[in-house]
This record gives sequence, C-alpha cells and structure tokens, in this order.
Amino acid sequence: MNETLISPEPPAFREPPKKKNNAIIIGVVVVILLCCCCAVIAGGWFYGDTLMQMITG
Repeated sequence: MNETLISPEPPAFREPPKKKNNAIIIGVVVVILLCCCCAVIAGGWFYGDTLMQMITG
C-alpha cells in the first residue's frame, strides 16, 4: 500500500518544477530578444544617419 501511495506522488512533485523552469527559460529568452530588438531599433534611430553616411560613403 505504501508503494501505491509513493508512486503517484513523485510525478506530481516533479512536473510543476519542470513547467516553472520552462516558463522561466521562455521568459528570459523573450526578454533577451526584446532587448536585442529594442537595441537595434534604438541604434537605428540614433545612429541611422551616420550609418547611412558610412555605407554610402
């Protein structure tokens, strides 16, 4: 009887941390991608003129 009680419990305890870890990883990746996109947009906004002058010569 103890084995039947113990066997369902570990999967219940193991699944939520995996979901939380995946959510944290996805959140971190999304934040990094947003920061990169914002950095590219901001760089183009502030330095777009100088970059075009450098490219066109």
